[in-house]
Amino acid sequence: MSDELYRYIDGEPMLAPKGMSLLLGIPVEEIQAESNRHNGQPWNLPNDWIKSGKRRSKEYQAATGRTDMLGALEYWAQKEAGQ
Repeated sequence: MSDELYRYIDGEPMLAPKGMSLLLGIPVEEIQAESNRHNGQPWNLPNDWIKSGKRRSKEYQAATGRTDMLGALEYWAQKEAGQ
């Protein structure tokens, strides 16, 4: 598994599976399996993933006062690393 969290495509940050995992609080293996199930086609996030992501967003905002995605990725990566 790559540790890449995002990459810029046409000037916009696009989440890698690891980044999506951090923001949503869903194991990267589940995200990759769901993506594979859709054979590269666009798909909607399951409702429970959306709820989990909203909870994590609120926790990040409460802890930092920030609302940006890149800051949230850094915050959750540090939490995951135990820092």
